[in-house]
Parts: sequence; structure tokens; C-alpha cells
Amino acid sequence: MKPVRLGFIGLGHITTRAHLPGLAPLVEAGEVILQAFCDINEDTVKTQAAAFGAQATYTDHHEMCDKEDLDAVYLCIPPTLHTDQILVAADKGFGIFVEKPQTLDMAQAVRFNAAIQKAGIVSQVGFMSRYYPSAEEVCQRLQERTLRHALVQRLYSGNPIRYWTSRFELCGGSFVENTIHTVDLLRYFLGDIEAVSAFYVDRKPGEGPEPMNLPHVYNVNYCFTNGVTANVSVSRVLTNVSVSRQQVMLVSDDSLIEWSAQKVAENGETVWETAENHNAFALQAQAFVKAVRSEDPGMMRSAYPTSMNSLAAVLGANASAARGGELIQLEDFVTGDLP
Repeated sequence: MKPVRLGFIGLGHITTRAHLPGLAPLVEAGEVILQAFCDINEDTVKTQAAAFGAQATYTDHHEMCDKEDLDAVYLCIPPTLHTDQILVAADKGFGIFVEKPQTLDMAQAVRFNAAIQKAGIVSQVGFMSRYYPSAEEVCQRLQERTLRHALVQRLYSGNPIRYWTSRFELCGGSFVENTIHTVDLLRYFLGDIEAVSAFYVDRKPGEGPEPMNLPHVYNVNYCFTNGVTANVSVSRVLTNVSVSRQQVMLVSDDSLIEWSAQKVAENGETVWETAENHNAFALQAQAFVKAVRSEDPGMMRSAYPTSMNSLAAVLGANASAARGGELIQLEDFVTGDLP
């Protein structure tokens, strides 16, 4: 079996702590070759290439894409640093894996999506929560229930670990940078989102540790195309304590399902549980490599075109909050037709 030749653009935290370790079993089995690494920091790219065994190094993605015969590229850079990386890779016919959030500019995402669809290539956005076996269990259970409502509570603790994830203008806020995973998971369970209304509690200068300027609280309401509603409540005020919480609850007629990565409970009783530490990044990597090898864009659970709704849902929440909680139809938000 011919190995899949991968290139990486961006060698920061998520690449070295999650994606490359997730791909390691495939590299060891000879199913994947880490053919080329690219990062604007020359020291970083050389260090990580030596650590993970990449065959070539670059500081310019144009040069890498021109010189290397790749099957796919991983694009793992902050959302405001997206320029033409996706356009170049799509033009070369490379499969594309892009970390979330794909961008903070919806119009830019529309252009990227058009290029990906025109090229007919395999694409994947890094929504790894869809690959937890517990998520599959919930999907199966919901097929036999009449769902009415979903509730999410995320209480983040600690300081953001990187400068750009501390700044609203660079990451879009915690709801965009972090909670987008949970919003996408709700879409995996419930289908596409039609409309959003949001209210935020903004952080005033001097409130909380520098350089953080993220809102304290995000309260977001969604209406799905199937008529189900969801409430997502997120706070970023527990910066100096270790306590945190995540709850995902799905309310059907006579059924309350609670999801976590390791367990699913219904009406207070555990109905599915695993002691195994499932590495969702590794499961996602396996699926992406398989899709690239098969040249089948339809094999991905969160291809770029279908993931546009998840991006619109969180950027639309920001837009609604900026408009005082105005109800925003995501179709209008994507097309730029908001009044």
C-alpha cells in the first residue's frame, strides 16, 4: 500500500501536541510519510522536523507546495494568518486538513470553500469531537427519540496558553476559538443551525490577567433547521482556580441524555462508558488519511463545505452580540446580506 505523503503548514502547539502524535502510529506502520514541514520560524521548523522525522523543511508555503509532490497538507495556523494557503493547496490538488476556526472572516471562508469544491479534493476541518465513540452512541440513541432541546454549559478555567488565544481580535473570543468544538458537536447530533441570537458580558480594561481581553460570558441561543432549539452558556471568569465544567445535555420526550467523551448517561443512569482513553485526534487522522488514499471527499465527518455552518454559527454569535442580541439568519450572514 502506497503511503500518503503529508505536508504541514504551521508547527505550533496543536500540531506538535495533537496532530503529529495522532499520526505517529500511521507513520510507524508505513501508511504515512511526513514529507515536508513549513513554518515562518526557521528554528521551529528545523527543530520539529528533527523531532518528528520530516524529510524537507521550508519557511514559505508557496515554495513547499511548488517543490513537493504531496497527497495532502495539514494547515494549522491561527485564524487571522490565513491568506492563500488553502487556495494554493487546492490548486495543486492536495487534500486539505485545516484547524478550526477556519478563519475569522466569513467572506474569506466562502472563497476558500469555493476553491475546495471546485478542486473536488478531500477536506477536513479539525472538529475531532465527532470521532469520539461516545458521540456515535448519542447519535444512535437520538434516532429513536423526539428531540426538543439541547443545553451546553462550558466554564473555562485558567489563562489562555498563547497570546493570540487571549486576544479577541486574534481568536474571535473563547466562543469561536474553543466552544466551536461543542457547537459543531451539536450539529453532529442535531443537524444544521438556522439562526442565532447572543448576548455577551464584555471584559473591561484591567479586569483579569493581561493580555486577556476576552468577554467574561457568552450566552448564545440557536434555532436548528429541524426546529430544535439550543442554549449555550460559556464563561471565562475562573482564571485563577482549577475548577472547570463542561455539560452537554440533550432533552427529548421523557429522555435526558448527557454526553461526555468517556460516558453517556440517560435519565441519570450510565448507558455507555469506556475506560479506554480514546484519542480523538488519532481517530480523526486515521479517517482523513483513509479518505485521502481513497480520494473520496464524502468520507469525512466534517468536510470544509459542511463545516461552514459551524463557523457561521460562532461568528454569527459574535455578530449578534455586537448588534445587541439581534436574531441573525445564518444564510444571510454567510452571503453577506445582513441589513
